[in-house]
Amino acid sequence: MTLSVLHAGSKDRMVMRSLLNLISGRSDGVDWHLSDEPGGDITIIDVDNSAGEQTWASLVHETGAVIAMTRRQAFDAPVRLQKPLRSREFLQLLGRVAGREAVPLAGPKRPAAVAPVTAEVTEPPATQSPVADAGRAEQDLASDADLTLADHLRCQTWSAPVALTSAAWPMLLIDPCSGTWFFDGSISDLDPAQFARPIPAAAGVALSNSELVERIQGHRQRTLSELKWYAGLAQLPGRLHPELRGEPEFMLTQVPPEAMKNELLHQLARIALRGPIDLERLLVESGQPEANVSAFLNACFCSGKLLINRTARAASF
Repeated sequence: MTLSVLHAGSKDRMVMRSLLNLISGRSDGVDWHLSDEPGGDITIIDVDNSAGEQTWASLVHETGAVIAMTRRQAFDAPVRLQKPLRSREFLQLLGRVAGREAVPLAGPKRPAAVAPVTAEVTEPPATQSPVADAGRAEQDLASDADLTLADHLRCQTWSAPVALTSAAWPMLLIDPCSGTWFFDGSISDLDPAQFARPIPAAAGVALSNSELVERIQGHRQRTLSELKWYAGLAQLPGRLHPELRGEPEFMLTQVPPEAMKNELLHQLARIALRGPIDLERLLVESGQPEANVSAFLNACFCSGKLLINRTARAASF
């Protein structure tokens, strides 16, 4: 189906395009396409300018669904989308107008991002070469275009507020300045597989402070360290981050709050808290699969909680 968006600002079109990418192609949905031209199956018109209001008046009684987008509570329209644009309301309204059931924000519940770290997690197949993996992963980190979300956050790709608009991602608002992020959903709504895929730096569209304030209405505020943790936990399933390879020793100064929510992660944190320890000893003392330990160390590293000693084993932190 085609959604025509007329007289709307670039930020609103960007948000809508991101949300349509999120729901397009799902088994319970349809393929959506956004157009700047009239004639779509559904038309959204920003009526908070004279040109938009005139267009709405000329189209509202024609065939097809026409939605007025406005800040005005008293604007008289058969179907109205209230500004500022909120993802859940937008998708639910789109689903109703399309004659289908309301479209949920993120589809069926998925396992939380910590789900890969369970007793059932297995190590990579024996035929998979660790050396080849390391080479591929190091090449993956060669440019900003190939970074995962966790590495973008760790490397501080974005120094100002951004809206994440990558295809198949829900709308995430990230404010590095205040160390917060905003999402209209729960952490379990995020697909762990997405964290393993690279995204370009351009996927983070810059927002001014006023635009950020407008966008976050109705969204839950979270600490950015939480997003860094879960993004790091799932970014390289079964493998250690390239920058942690070699034979370094690791140490934590405190147990990450996120690790305390999972028994296996909490066990690893308690062991690492006791003092410098290398990967082999952590595997032996925890009795956990290497995939679990790697995911834990990746999360600690990407969230800035891991101390690393790359010198000789005799050296201390």
